[in-house]
Parts: sequence; C-alpha cells; structure tokens
Amino acid sequence: MKESNLYMYSSVISFLAFLVCIGFVMNKPSGPVYGVYLIGVIGLLSLSKSGEYYEKYLYKKSKSR
Repeated sequence: MKESNLYMYSSVISFLAFLVCIGFVMNKPSGPVYGVYLIGVIGLLSLSKSGEYYEKYLYKKSKSR
C-alpha cells in the first residue's frame, strides 16, 4: 500500500469525523452548552487535519510521478 493512499484514507476519515461533529452540533442535545462548543472545536480540528492530510496526499502523489 502506498503512503499517498494512506494519507487519502486518513483525510476521508477525518472529514467524516467533521461531518459527525456537525451533525451533533446541528441537533443540539439538551444539556450544558459547553459540550456543544467542545464538539464544535473537535470538528474544526478534524477538518483542519483532513485538509492537511489531503495536501500531503497530493504532494506524495505528485512526487511519485
């Protein structure tokens, strides 16, 4: 398995984590508000990691050509 493919898989998994966090924030469960903020921050972090891994995927893929 190529290293660039691993970066692509991790990018997709991180983006799915972002989508799960967005779904959680949109439903806004009853309870303390800081839990929603915490999940929102985790979602933004997973979105940034997704972008980072996708950039690494593109770099590794272009370098292997």
